[in-house]
Amino acid sequence: MNFYDFFIFITRFVLANVIELYHVQKPEDAKVNSPEATHHYVYNLMQIREVASKMISAEAFSIENLCVISEGNRSAMSDVTKILKDDGFRRLWMTLSEAYECIRRGQRILYKVRYLNQKGCLSVTCLKSYCNVVDRITFFMRVIRGPEDLVRLIDTALPER
Repeated sequence: MNFYDFFIFITRFVLANVIELYHVQKPEDAKVNSPEATHHYVYNLMQIREVASKMISAEAFSIENLCVISEGNRSAMSDVTKILKDDGFRRLWMTLSEAYECIRRGQRILYKVRYLNQKGCLSVTCLKSYCNVVDRITFFMRVIRGPEDLVRLIDTALPER
């Protein structure tokens, strides 16, 4: 795995966490709102933000180096809508969702946690009328060109601290 592959992975991990955070914080769905689940996603995002902040000064993300990376790497780490529609991303998101569902059950949280139907929300990349998470993400950022963009996306997704 090279530096760009790592960045591609953490970009997808951030997007999956942003989607999960969005779903546990929807005010109209109080039965899902769980402070413990929110804490997990916020913690993940804050830690990745710290790593991405350190990557900003990395030579790999200089303008000169970004101009010469392969089209596959450039495309894979940049187009947010394309990432959200990718089957590999959806598998990552579903695995993350299932892992946190197991954690929530293991912690014996008394909240009734909604288990997202995998044939629902993200199987069609949240394009259903009742779910606007993709619109919210792509409204703010359509392209992630480097660590600075990832930090901005995380800052936008995190609740007020």
